[in-house]
Amino acid sequence: MKKKDIVMGIVVLTFISGLSGYLLAQVYNNTKPKIEEAKKQEEEKLNKEIFPEGVKFEEKEMNKIKYLSVLNENNEEIGKIFEVKTLGYGGYIYLKVGIDKEDKIKKIKVKQHNETPGLGSKITQDNFLNQFIGKTKDEIYLKKDKIDGKIDAITGATISSRSIVEGVRKLLEKIREGEK
Repeated sequence: MKKKDIVMGIVVLTFISGLSGYLLAQVYNNTKPKIEEAKKQEEEKLNKEIFPEGVKFEEKEMNKIKYLSVLNENNEEIGKIFEVKTLGYGGYIYLKVGIDKEDKIKKIKVKQHNETPGLGSKITQDNFLNQFIGKTKDEIYLKKDKIDGKIDAITGATISSRSIVEGVRKLLEKIREGEK
């Protein structure tokens, strides 16, 4: 191969790489606002699933714990929504946890997870998550871990089940400590 051919090949490859990078950046810049809007709408949808009676959701902070204050039509706080990150079997599990005025669980929604399909992924199902509704910190234990536990683990997915339970318990402990 001649030196001229090598130099020409380098120039062509550099041009193609630069053009590809530029085009990719343009696609990213054009789709970013749409992706952000879709994420925002998904967050709002989850918030409404947790507190359907909520009219307004305001970001607040209590002792370095960020949360959404849920307000009704009279602008009165009816609850709070917290985000929880807990380590499961397949990685981190991201939750939204609604707490009512009596510090009881209103509802839990799984935002994101990487648990095993068909087993650990059952943590997203209502028949598992509904067990938490109306429970306080002292009631949130797996039945197999504590005699007076109120939560049934998912068969074949104990680690995922335990992860949700521990994440919610730690949140409720932080809230209780923050209120003192």
